[in-house]
Amino acid sequence: MNKLKPVMTVFAGTNGAGKSTLSMQMRAWLGELVDPDQIARELKPDDPRSVDLSAGREAVKRIRSLIKRQEHFAIETTLSGTFVLKHMQIAKESGYDIVMYYIGLQDVQMHIDRVASRVEQGGHWIAEEDIRFRYGQSLQNLKPALAIADQVFIIDNTNQPTIVAEITESKLIYCIENIPAWSANVIRDHSG
Repeated sequence: MNKLKPVMTVFAGTNGAGKSTLSMQMRAWLGELVDPDQIARELKPDDPRSVDLSAGREAVKRIRSLIKRQEHFAIETTLSGTFVLKHMQIAKESGYDIVMYYIGLQDVQMHIDRVASRVEQGGHWIAEEDIRFRYGQSLQNLKPALAIADQVFIIDNTNQPTIVAEITESKLIYCIENIPAWSANVIRDHSG
């Protein structure tokens, strides 16, 4: 991490991909972690989904404050909307290096199954139709995110976390031979 430039680290992927697991493993290097889901649990532990809008507004406040103070920070996102893309751009224009870890699974059903398993263990529930919608939107929004980010690691977490590709300054610098189908279009767009 460059001490001269603050870093915004983005952990992105559809619900159930493993963003929280990865971000917790890297916690010591990230600065503050802004997680709208965690903010919602803090605001209303018994029904966090009912305060998603308030949690989103609080996340925006925290991100803007961190950028203003030029502090390292990280965010978890499904990348299914433009919120994080806008804030990645704002951070970049404010002198940040943007590092993204995009985590995916072999198909949308695996995301649904992992969320169901998480709920059985006391984790938060996400409606199946929301997961299905976010899956397509997230992969679609990955393309513009690649244009903003300085460095992107695409990770397949179907069996165990495997770095599939690394894209630095919009150039593919590393790629495994057997690219998972879910990531093929995005990687193909950057190979050559």
